[in-house]
Amino acid sequence: MSYLILISICIPVYNYNVVELITSLLYQANKIKFPFEIIVIDDCSNKEFIDMYSSISKMDNVQVIYLNKNIGRSKIRNLFIKKASFEHLLFIDCDCSISSKDYLHNYIHHIEQDVVYGGRKHHKDPPKDKSLKLRWKYGIKKEDQTFNYRVNNPYQSFKSNNFLIKKSIFSKIKFNEEIENYGHEDTLLSLELKKNKIKILQIDNVVYHEGIENNKVFIKKTREAIKNLIKVENLIENTNTIKLVNTYKILGKLKFEKFFLIVSNPLIKALEKLLLSNWPSIRLFNLYKLLMYLKEKQNV
Repeated sequence: MSYLILISICIPVYNYNVVELITSLLYQANKIKFPFEIIVIDDCSNKEFIDMYSSISKMDNVQVIYLNKNIGRSKIRNLFIKKASFEHLLFIDCDCSISSKDYLHNYIHHIEQDVVYGGRKHHKDPPKDKSLKLRWKYGIKKEDQTFNYRVNNPYQSFKSNNFLIKKSIFSKIKFNEEIENYGHEDTLLSLELKKNKIKILQIDNVVYHEGIENNKVFIKKTREAIKNLIKVENLIENTNTIKLVNTYKILGKLKFEKFFLIVSNPLIKALEKLLLSNWPSIRLFNLYKLLMYLKEKQNV
């Protein structure tokens, strides 16, 4: 391959120990022997987490930047445009682990592409801690997508956890900084890529999602994601690709919307209790999301 390989590995961090991830990436990068840098930007984590990975700043080719104020998921990713030295930006979420010894090599093989997404998986074995069951189940049943599905739905299946993008493209099509909290920043980015006719190449180069939140935290994040979705809906040309919005439209056509609103408050509380139990149901979680969406829509 004659194409010049210069990669900036970009890892936004918030309250997570990234030592193992950085060590794995350094091992592979040094083995391949290509010009690279690893940039870690910490989004004002708690001191206990900063202390956990303070040693990585002493590693060769690793730069750690600490922010004094939390700026959110979109802004921190856009900040890498200024901080990265090289043209190819490889974004990896801090709570991921590498599944293949050829992880970096697999991306390098497609370095000439504008955007490359490697995918995500969750471990098949359920967590021993039952309070993590809801997030794990959701990951397995809703987030993990087969390679064939991703190939056939390149934009819809794109996520921001594990992707390669040219800096020249990312400088023009950034994450929407109106989104500060959890959820849908990658939805808008993929739609912008599609709008600008920039192809997303799907490859089989998954990372494992290790940062499984407990049920309570995940429910809180889900509520944040629903608020984000409502906030940016007007920016999405075809909301039919978003299942939650599509279901809402169907309810409206069938005149069921008012009924669900009447029962929403007591039902939401009952569902939260069930979802916080040791045996949460994804079907009930989907109903919970729909009710929360209906409720939040009334506040707009």
